[in-house]
Amino acid sequence: MCSSGGNGMLTRNTCVGAMVGTAILLSLHCGSESRPQRPDVLLITIDTLRSDSLEPYGSTDTLTPNIAALAATSVVYEAATTPVPLTRPAHASILTGLYPDQLGVLTNHQVLPEKYLTLAEILSDAGYQTAGFTGIRFLNRRSGLAQGFHEFAAPIDKTEKPRAKSVVERAIEWLRASEPEDPVLLWVHIYDPHQPYDPPRKFRREIDREIERRIPAIRWKALNRVAKKNDGGIPSEVYELALDYYRCEVEYTDFWIGRLLENFDQLRGSRRSMVMLTADHGECFENGIFFEHADCLYEGALQVPLIIRYPDGVGAGLRVDRRVSNLDITPTVLHELSAPLPEGIAGLPLQEDFGGGDRPFVLVRAPEVRNPDRVPARLRIIRSVVGEQVAPATDPRTRGVVDQLWKYLWTPDSEQLFRLPDERLNKAAEETAVGVRMLEALEAEMLRYPAGGRAPEDQDPETLEALEALGYVQ
Repeated sequence: MCSSGGNGMLTRNTCVGAMVGTAILLSLHCGSESRPQRPDVLLITIDTLRSDSLEPYGSTDTLTPNIAALAATSVVYEAATTPVPLTRPAHASILTGLYPDQLGVLTNHQVLPEKYLTLAEILSDAGYQTAGFTGIRFLNRRSGLAQGFHEFAAPIDKTEKPRAKSVVERAIEWLRASEPEDPVLLWVHIYDPHQPYDPPRKFRREIDREIERRIPAIRWKALNRVAKKNDGGIPSEVYELALDYYRCEVEYTDFWIGRLLENFDQLRGSRRSMVMLTADHGECFENGIFFEHADCLYEGALQVPLIIRYPDGVGAGLRVDRRVSNLDITPTVLHELSAPLPEGIAGLPLQEDFGGGDRPFVLVRAPEVRNPDRVPARLRIIRSVVGEQVAPATDPRTRGVVDQLWKYLWTPDSEQLFRLPDERLNKAAEETAVGVRMLEALEAEMLRYPAGGRAPEDQDPETLEALEALGYVQ
């Protein structure tokens, strides 16, 4: 007899989990006719990638021909949003289809509990060969995200800093060694667009060498030094250099994504494969908040690319402008496999008229931090005087909903309402009817998907040291 998980979510000990696993096994392990029903799956996640830094999303400053080529054969979701702008919680949502609050993973040092099934576990049980290769220690085995992967490689030692080239080459090596008869799930994570912005020399553009000599790589400490010398601000030329370095990192990433896609299609075939490209979060370069995402709920940090190439080219060339979420990825894969969606899953299959099902809005929240009292002091230095300083550091209690026109952010002490794309003018006082509607939507979604138990904190000192170096904790 199956035991109840208590919250209806997909866990390894629930009837739901058993039923889903059984259904997949029955539908996918079915002899010679099974191969067309078992598409190979490639999931690419890119750290800190703004959607508007890519050609398919209108960028003219950054050259991304390989991602553009993928988009031409795919469905492009123009308003994809992350539920939380922080690496580990966002990836936990991507791999489970559950909100960070449901999982209890709200920081980069909380671990995904074993009781929650990942996409890799489900497909592994269904006979898939599974592998994950990531470029950051926060996504290593200690994160809990390796559950279900037969092979998994991620940095452990702080001296390991694999770039896109290393991660992609390792993934290609695994692909070449995989059994051609069985389908694969391959997850590749590329960290390069994240700070420090330090693109390889051959990918750097012609820039002011004097400035480059002063700041060879855009890092938190370098920005702090510059800010202190400039009364707490960052000169415009330094900001422009940082933005240019970021774009170069994106172009470098695009180059290696091209190599990955070329080899994936050659080795596994493109017709029956499913390719998904997204990001955990973006980066804030505007509204007076620069070089930041964990403390920012502006669209620059929340909007992410989402490009899906469906098997047999279904939907190729379509562009979907309604709000979807990157936590829709897992249910979208399950739907493609004709597997039932588990009760309690927050994500929606995006095949439904390529419109994201019936979701009218996306639920978002601020991440939690280990030492919230010390974060604002750091950010007051980083926040640039190039533009007008507007918002204080985000309250970790902030919850919000975003639809096509409006963004509503709530804390126990305040509420903010913005008519997009304007995120400077709070309209909560004058658009009360809209505010009430958005608050009701927020409350309904939080009741529908209640928070689960908190995950245990990772006390590994090296991990904490890395978090501090990147500015996540103090």
